[in-house]
Amino acid sequence: MRYSTPTLLLKYLHYYWGAANAKGHGIHSPFVFKFIKEILNSKSSLEQIENGAPVVKKILQEIETASSSRLSPKFKLLIARLLQSYHPLTISVTGDKKQFEVDSTINKNAAIELIESDESIDFAYIGEGQDKANMLQSASSLIDKMHSNSLVILHGIHDDADMETVWNALKKHSNIRLTIDLFAIGILFCRKEQKEKEYFIIRY
Repeated sequence: MRYSTPTLLLKYLHYYWGAANAKGHGIHSPFVFKFIKEILNSKSSLEQIENGAPVVKKILQEIETASSSRLSPKFKLLIARLLQSYHPLTISVTGDKKQFEVDSTINKNAAIELIESDESIDFAYIGEGQDKANMLQSASSLIDKMHSNSLVILHGIHDDADMETVWNALKKHSNIRLTIDLFAIGILFCRKEQKEKEYFIIRY
């Protein structure tokens, strides 16, 4: 069950005051500092990105139809910037309206058509509203296919106790080396070159 509005507000205030500065001050990870500068604080607009890379618009449409919960304009733009920056070829999108299946990955070079998912995953979006056990299973299956430059976005990581459980469990996955908590979404990076795990909470 989704947390009540007062509970969500308290959680957001806890996140806001404990999060790292949105400009990157005090961040000692070069990778995360670059992420803040080039993704979070980019000046590119959604219109500019979609005009320059029409496939991004198709992927965002796929994401928005996968779940009942809509993306806010801010996070829709963030995901567009990530797609523009990482240029993923194999993409998986799941949500309460589009459950994970064996062949649920998308190849953006094949007009967003389904392909067999026995290859590695570059980018995955997992929407909220799914059953906790199914979400953990499907997310773990995707993370097993990650390589060093892969990333997974989990939407609604603080919306309810189940989502927080899933988020905390996925952070411990052996393939995950770095995570970024932006309150509304969490991003999991593989980065196999990192020896130690790092967890960041960033104000956004």
